[in-house]
Amino acid sequence: MRIGILCHSSFGGSARVATRLAEELAERGHKVHLFARTTPFGEWDPASGVILHTTMPDREEDLHPASLYTNWPAEELEKFLSCVLDVIAREGLDVLHFHYAVPFAFIAAEVRQRLGQGSPVLVGTLHGTDVVVHGNDPVQGPQLAQALRYLDALTTVSVAHARLSAEVLGLSAWPKVIPNFVNLSRFHPLPPPSLGGGWGVGEGLRSRPRIVHVSNFRSVKGPHDVARMFVAIREQIKAELWLIGDGEEMEAVKSIFQQSGVENDVRYWGLQRDVASLLAQTDLLLMASSYESFCLVALEAMACGVPALATRVGGLPEVVVHGETGFLYPVGDHDSAVNFAVSLLSDPARRQAMREAAARHARRFGSERIVPAYEELYQRLLHRHSDY
Repeated sequence: MRIGILCHSSFGGSARVATRLAEELAERGHKVHLFARTTPFGEWDPASGVILHTTMPDREEDLHPASLYTNWPAEELEKFLSCVLDVIAREGLDVLHFHYAVPFAFIAAEVRQRLGQGSPVLVGTLHGTDVVVHGNDPVQGPQLAQALRYLDALTTVSVAHARLSAEVLGLSAWPKVIPNFVNLSRFHPLPPPSLGGGWGVGEGLRSRPRIVHVSNFRSVKGPHDVARMFVAIREQIKAELWLIGDGEEMEAVKSIFQQSGVENDVRYWGLQRDVASLLAQTDLLLMASSYESFCLVALEAMACGVPALATRVGGLPEVVVHGETGFLYPVGDHDSAVNFAVSLLSDPARRQAMREAAARHARRFGSERIVPAYEELYQRLLHRHSDY
């Protein structure tokens, strides 16, 4: 198949899923075109076989990679649309699939209006703030719902988000659920630590457990809560925290650590292109999001044998099995989260059992299992499209 995929360029779940899907589809023999405003951060491999189209290559440095840029001016929208239409005309795309609806649902709708039955099959995948932010906006929400009606299929990444999407956007049917996936050849455990109490995870023995948080440090990710919980954990056990990512709340997070006197126990990695090798060197993922449609980083951590401690919101209960592959706690219930962390990190046998369970559970979301669901959807829609 000849497939076009549209996505944002920032350090975020929707862009990472889209670029990995493009690479996986190309590896499976499809001709894949990836459309983005600028080169996607961290996930772009020029040797992947995916053909990259960027419409604002001179703007690579004008936005922080962690920011999600959705308010495109009219001239940028038109330039992006023209690029997509040119490739459709030149390459005869069979499928056009966007990840994240704003602004790409409006671009897909315009493709259908301009090309009619000559347009590719149109597929959209909704992610978190598509619905909880844009969908709930009194002006943009109805406009988005109208644009989605031009699609041939709509998907999302969890049952919880499918339910919420239908409710917020007034959809006549739930989106099809195709969960996020992980490449198990990249995300996998390192040799397990010794049960004798040492904290060796591949890189040699160390003296204390290592907690990790990965995000774009926007308020929805609860980075202030992560900081406060680590301070509370540190009061009970010797531990260190790795922060991977960057964003608008980072300075406030640093201030919390400085005021609490634990700044020497925190390591700032910034935005990283290779997250897998860092995750595999940690012992517990700590997340405090107010909402997650899925939480890709929780899946990636578990694939590396790292249990996830996260809020019980959105699609997270479909990813993390409470008490088996990690722990879930209510938003704001920091005491419970701290107790879970201290209990697990103080029990070598339990943490090893949970490491193994996490890696085993993550295999259910391996790319070799999930990507074929997209292929089957495309093929079914193309068959139906050819009958008209």
